Amino acid sequence: MKVILLLCLAIVAVSAVRNSFAFSPNRVSRAFALENAEPSDNARWFEQELDHFSPQDQGTWKQRYFVNETYYKAGGPFFINVGGEGAISEKEVTGHLMMSSYAQTYGAMVVSVEHRFYGESQPFPDLSTDNLRLLSSQQALADLANFIVHLKEQYGAPDAPVITFGGSYPGALAAWFRMKYPHVTMGSIASSAPVFAALDFYGYMDVVDKSLASVSGEICDRRIQIATAYVDKLVQTEEGRDTLAAAFNICRPLVSDKDISTMYANLMGNFQGVVQYDEEGSPITIQTVCDIMESGSDRDAFENYQKVNALVNGKNCIECNYDATIDLLKQTDHKAAGVGMRQWTYQTCLEFGYFQTTDSENQPFGDNVPLSYYTDMCHDTFGFTFKPRVNETNLYYGGRNPRGASNIDFVNGSIDPWHALSITEDFSQTVIATFVQGTAHCDDMLPPKNGTTPRGAESDCGCVRLDDSDKYVVESALAYFENNSGHESLQRMSIMLGSA
Repeated sequence: MKVILLLCLAIVAVSAVRNSFAFSPNRVSRAFALENAEPSDNARWFEQELDHFSPQDQGTWKQRYFVNETYYKAGGPFFINVGGEGAISEKEVTGHLMMSSYAQTYGAMVVSVEHRFYGESQPFPDLSTDNLRLLSSQQALADLANFIVHLKEQYGAPDAPVITFGGSYPGALAAWFRMKYPHVTMGSIASSAPVFAALDFYGYMDVVDKSLASVSGEICDRRIQIATAYVDKLVQTEEGRDTLAAAFNICRPLVSDKDISTMYANLMGNFQGVVQYDEEGSPITIQTVCDIMESGSDRDAFENYQKVNALVNGKNCIECNYDATIDLLKQTDHKAAGVGMRQWTYQTCLEFGYFQTTDSENQPFGDNVPLSYYTDMCHDTFGFTFKPRVNETNLYYGGRNPRGASNIDFVNGSIDPWHALSITEDFSQTVIATFVQGTAHCDDMLPPKNGTTPRGAESDCGCVRLDDSDKYVVESALAYFENNSGHESLQRMSIMLGSA
């Protein structure tokens, strides 16, 4: 099964559970791949509290982080890259992201902090369900606050302003950190941040549909629908399922209804991943797959669908066996590199949902990946008899209504399906939204392509540069820190960028 992750900083090629229950999804873009997770001798370690919400529990564990002091000037700010559902890398503080460019401008210390239970930041020897009870976004935010206090003490900079950066799930964490710990941080750059928890995230496929049409037109969309209808016909008989197994290089026979849903999830996942990370390093773009789908006539739709599958997956067979997926998610050994699939699935099953279903009619991929497919997976993996507590998550963090928050820039791209769960319009004078036409997941975190601004870098408000919005928040946060006179001097984004 392909579960499209929010990941913006690490992508893993696991056929059975590839794209996310989410993220990361994403938390990182394809351009970074697994190289982010390579080991480094420069890692530092902080003795972190095990349970921030139980004073009687005095347990601790080692949390990994990386620091780049190259641009730091005494009295300068700390720029914190928030870790998420994958291992962090030293490259995140050494010029890998736009954050490092900002650090040069403002004389900042650059720090990347790994999320508990991911990468090498493991509180326990294994990932048993009982151990995962201490994996939550609330614990992760408390980790970050405790760590920042330690970092300031370590550098003798108790008054240093702090800006949090993050993309995808870490983008949501960066924004939530500003909301929950405003006395610890001055501002946040929240890229592609899904701050609204949704049990049935059918809107993901709605955006995939619109993104395909916006780049290539309606023919691509229609051909996918025609191909899906033919798959629907074939799957009804054993002979037809054998035909599908051969056509899409499926690893094992399709036996159960869950196997069939997993196949559909994989086939639509071919397009999900391409859309989410469009033009972020992979040679396979929306235009690429739509050119394939649009070749020939409508009668060629199913054959073209096969060609897209072969292009995305190469010679690897695709695992559509539901039981194999569950077996993979039940593995309790933790891996130092890549995405933590079991851990992230646990978080989505408890806190966020983010389940990308086909429950909307406004998309061409049929209706064979319902909400029950994901809730059953939560039960079969962890034994949960309840649905994710998305209402409680939205109540705690505010969802799309971050009242009382300040100095946050929510940056989203129109191509990225995750913008449907983010904030795409200014909420207040100091909680602003930068919505950029024609860009994908976490695109603003990446350096401009070929020394130029990203494709479609002009937004609806006439903004000129994708990263000017981030500079706006950084500068306003630092100005507030320096004069402590409030935010009266903040200008609206369109005015500031219009003069750039």
